[in-house]
Amino acid sequence: MIDLVIRNGCIVDGSGGKPYAGDIGIDQGKIVSIAKNIASPSLKQIDAHNAYITPGFIDVHRHEDAAVFSPDFGELQIRQGITTTINGNCGLSIVPCPPDRRAEITQFLKPIIGNVPGDKEFDCFSAYLGLLETQKLPINFGMHIGNGAIRRAVKGFASGKLSKEEIQKAHRYLEDAVENGAFGVSLGLVYIPENLYDFQGCLEVLEPIRGGTIPLVAHIRGEGTLLVESLAEVIALAEELHIPLHVSHYKCVGQKNWGHLLEKATASLNLARERGLRITCDVYPWTAGSTQLVQVLPPEYLEGGLAKTAERLRDSTLRRECTEILKAPQTRFENLVELVGWENIMVSSVQTPKNQSCIGKRITEIAEERNRDPFDAAFDLLVDEGCDVAMVDFITHEQDIETIMGYPESVIISDSIYPAGGKPHPRQYGTFPKLLAEYVRDRKVLPLETGIHKITGGPAKVFAVPNKGLIKEGYDADLVVFDLERIENHATYLDPCRFGTGFTAVLVNGNLANDQDQFLGCDSGKILRCKR
Repeated sequence: MIDLVIRNGCIVDGSGGKPYAGDIGIDQGKIVSIAKNIASPSLKQIDAHNAYITPGFIDVHRHEDAAVFSPDFGELQIRQGITTTINGNCGLSIVPCPPDRRAEITQFLKPIIGNVPGDKEFDCFSAYLGLLETQKLPINFGMHIGNGAIRRAVKGFASGKLSKEEIQKAHRYLEDAVENGAFGVSLGLVYIPENLYDFQGCLEVLEPIRGGTIPLVAHIRGEGTLLVESLAEVIALAEELHIPLHVSHYKCVGQKNWGHLLEKATASLNLARERGLRITCDVYPWTAGSTQLVQVLPPEYLEGGLAKTAERLRDSTLRRECTEILKAPQTRFENLVELVGWENIMVSSVQTPKNQSCIGKRITEIAEERNRDPFDAAFDLLVDEGCDVAMVDFITHEQDIETIMGYPESVIISDSIYPAGGKPHPRQYGTFPKLLAEYVRDRKVLPLETGIHKITGGPAKVFAVPNKGLIKEGYDADLVVFDLERIENHATYLDPCRFGTGFTAVLVNGNLANDQDQFLGCDSGKILRCKR
């Protein structure tokens, strides 16, 4: 007698192979048999009625580092088929977070990961995962360690090279993470203070992972005009360290760069692969991204932390100088304002009551309502909010997204951030329904088996996620059952908190967590650790 049999399904096993008819037997959280007709008796049965059965979806780029502590954590993932996430991306991991720097670190991360509960104590990677292992989880949860987070822990937001003692401390944090199951070392070379590293500084701090199998997971310095040279930097880092490279949310920003620059950038990836570098990338199926509004500022305005940034924006002379910098094309940093314009930057979260009306509006709309220049309107908002403002920025072209989706070494992600309050990017709720309904079923950008591979077996292979991503005997019974014709995404930029529909069943480690688009709740998720 086994626990469960899912019968009469069309199995898409996550490998990229063609669908085939079959039953799946599950016992004690594992897939124990796959056959045309399983005869073994079972305690329970699910009749798939010829719907597709796939592995649980794996989103390897989310920012749930603090959201995992929320009492309602897991519903928005499970209701779109996500059973596993990997967090700590873009160098913005919640750890390390020593007590003496906790306040400034959590304030900086708030527009990305949300509020960190004051009663949760941890200082390093092992302490953080150890704490999570004491609580019940609805989904499987893994982490990267952020290179930028390590710098914030040892030097705060100060400029300058790391001292010998700071480098040694950084190495201890990094070694703790690798030894305790980090899936990658994430870079956020566009973010303060990590953007203060030069090439040699990056090499020094990353020395403990030289020659290993843990990948660099890189949010590069520039994704528009600086795309090719920014890729060259991380390729050189990975080649020098003899480790794999994964490029986060690969894209090409700015209308003047669309199409032609992506072709050149991808050629550089292919050349690196020909030289022997293991290199992969991911992409989200949205033409808009989302991050902190403060990231539009020149790097020198970000040094020293958010309080210093707000102080500079209060200074009329520095404000004028910042405006002139942002009006012109730049080669020393990626000037998002010049590339896409204030009309393509929408405020998604603020904290003060006086600015709540700004949520969901473009900076140009706010400027017109307040009779201000768009630059001053944006700067005023940052000052009012202590720089705690999240944005949705409309930056890429649909054809480039489809090109990256079709790249053999790409996987598909959501890149969900969790700002406190406001309107999140709809990718939190709708990425995987959107992928299946729009790009697989309606527009046929990807065949179903390829689309499923890019959110199951593909990411599991890239990050060595154990026993996940495939429908295979001995693997964990993370499974999704759906009728492709019924899948729909309902989340939009102005109404983002809407669940997708069309999911017949979602199982996490063999337990039913979602039944006919109804979240049942479960606590069968696990903390995942990469074993090397």
